[in-house]
Amino acid sequence: MTGQGRRYAGESASDRRAARRERLIRAAILVYGEMGYRQTTIGAICKAAGLTPRYFYEAFVSSEALLGAAFEAVTDVMVAAIVAEGQRVEGPPVDRLRAMLTSYYGALREEPAAARVFLIEIAGVSPAVDALFEASVVRFADLITRTLEPDRADPPSRSPAPVARLVRTGASYGLLHVARTWIGGGCAEPIAQVVEAALPLCILLAKPQPHGA
Repeated sequence: MTGQGRRYAGESASDRRAARRERLIRAAILVYGEMGYRQTTIGAICKAAGLTPRYFYEAFVSSEALLGAAFEAVTDVMVAAIVAEGQRVEGPPVDRLRAMLTSYYGALREEPAAARVFLIEIAGVSPAVDALFEASVVRFADLITRTLEPDRADPPSRSPAPVARLVRTGASYGLLHVARTWIGGGCAEPIAQVVEAALPLCILLAKPQPHGA
């Protein structure tokens, strides 16, 4: 007890607030995965985090704000994992992308409840949350493009060509629907088959479009 007290006393107030915030985010990811966002109360998250509601409102203005923070945390972990997998693989870009997609779908299959929350249930919560989700779609699309076209100079998410934007949007949401359909079906198909289904969309996504198209 004395040692714990010294460690506690040795932390600044901001460090303690940051630690409590992180506990709430971790708890939210677990509880959302079990119950779904719309069925989850602030009290349930506080209980899972071992904190009182006072500390919830110290960290977040609303349950929607916590959902956004949890979504961004999951996205950051996912992106870091698949980037690391791509860097581990030697060979042509398409082989690296296969490895990255395999890692991505594997993570979704390992946590299907959480995957449903962050790919399906998050839709339509609010315009602010929708904007976070849209940003994550762009982030994954840019990652795919940089993997397949590492020497490409123009930032793919900022292409000025209208047709290029339409193609990119169609391919991005095609990939999203592949994941949603697979999860909704209980991840029945082998990951290798899902990867091969996604690859043509990835190639279309990364394909340079004529300027002004």
